[in-house]
Amino acid sequence: MVVLGISVGFPTAGRGPVVVCAVLEGQRDQARLVEACELRTATSELIDQVEDLGRKLSSKLSALKPDAVVICTADVSPTGSRKAAPRHRLMIEGALGYICRDHKIQKVAYRSGKEVGEALGLPKADALARGKELDPKRAAAAAAALTSLPTASTTTPNPS
Repeated sequence: MVVLGISVGFPTAGRGPVVVCAVLEGQRDQARLVEACELRTATSELIDQVEDLGRKLSSKLSALKPDAVVICTADVSPTGSRKAAPRHRLMIEGALGYICRDHKIQKVAYRSGKEVGEALGLPKADALARGKELDPKRAAAAAAALTSLPTASTTTPNPS
């Protein structure tokens, strides 16, 4: 099974968003990083960024043909924020999910960092550490992808 993990961030203030992708295959306990990349845009208008990143992801999906995609979303902030980046991130994440479905990928999930940890049966920090073992630069995307890989118990044939 091939799973694409995605996270969106704004690593440098004043610069555009970056879509981080990690492609894993295998089983959860023996996952292997197949490919990793970052999708960037040079446009400054939000709608143009969404469109440009969507096109770039669409091109990647055509080449990768993943069985599932997990988009790592931001955890809920304990305090409200009037900053633009969190709102922009939500818009980009929504568009990326649409692009995945447009490519006929039926298994598309959105999971916050906390939910990634819960899906792996770990605290969020430990889930990120697992992702970092697979790809130190793209830990959140790798951890997200891990959540959709099968476990050994789900792939072992029934002996009876």
